[in-house]
Amino acid sequence: IIARCEAFYEDLDFTAARQWKEADPSRKVIAYMPVYVPREIIHAAGMLPLGIMGGGDGLEVIHGDAFYQSYICRIPRSTIELGLSKRMDFVDGMLFPSICDVIRNLSGMWKLMFPGKYVRYFDVPQNYRDNVGGNYYTNELNELREGLEHLSGRKITDEALRASIAVYNENRKLVQDVYGLRSREPWKVPSADVYLLMRAGLVLPVEEHNQMLKDYLAAAVKVEAQKRDNCRVIINGSFCEQPPLNLIKSIELSGCYIVDDDYMIVHRFLRNEVSTAGDPMQNLSLAFLHESISTAAKYDDKEEDKGKY
Repeated sequence: IIARCEAFYEDLDFTAARQWKEADPSRKVIAYMPVYVPREIIHAAGMLPLGIMGGGDGLEVIHGDAFYQSYICRIPRSTIELGLSKRMDFVDGMLFPSICDVIRNLSGMWKLMFPGKYVRYFDVPQNYRDNVGGNYYTNELNELREGLEHLSGRKITDEALRASIAVYNENRKLVQDVYGLRSREPWKVPSADVYLLMRAGLVLPVEEHNQMLKDYLAAAVKVEAQKRDNCRVIINGSFCEQPPLNLIKSIELSGCYIVDDDYMIVHRFLRNEVSTAGDPMQNLSLAFLHESISTAAKYDDKEEDKGKY
């Protein structure tokens, strides 16, 4: 399982997503920067959400440096490199969540560089009252829904949205199960394994990722590994710029068990299930307001809550 995940991690041509699209000419792929986007809406449209974390340490940035200052982080520069080097030529659209000012500007650059593609800067509320920020965010979700409907040429029904919410609820639970097992018995679940499993979830259909997580959990609990007297540490602050895989391995080789992290928080951004009853768009909006984690990429509306999470 992990060998397959590592192949996905190293593949900067996104072969798995290409093959998924080539299997049916009507299929479309929507890429996104994976801090938070409502992947359920993309999935309900029959499209593949594809998480893009830049080029990592496996891509030499040449063209990207012409668009951004050298002191800007590597993600926008290497993402431009992925686009201009045709590695993302099969992608039909790109979503840029409100991570930072640089990513906001990247959405505008992407429109200029790829005028025929669907591009959206996806903003989130900074007011957490249901009748203010909730209404605003529901409207944002509906605008995304309409944009994807126009791109696909078909309606995204409430029934399809509820089904997509259900399958992503299962994914969130399985992700938490993997993290929970790693926290309890980190000698059975290396952090490099967890990292690669989560990276695979950025390129695979969610149903396939769910089965992969189930298979891994079933295999991991049977592992007979020696428990070591390692320090238990938490890695925090790498939700956007990702560390090299070898650094994650080196931390554990140095005598530490990584028992929690915030890598790729898109998989864990919502702490609890999203309701499948009633209006699915309102349910997604309220889940963001009241069930999402606190991170530097999200506004804290109460000063006393800053840093609590």
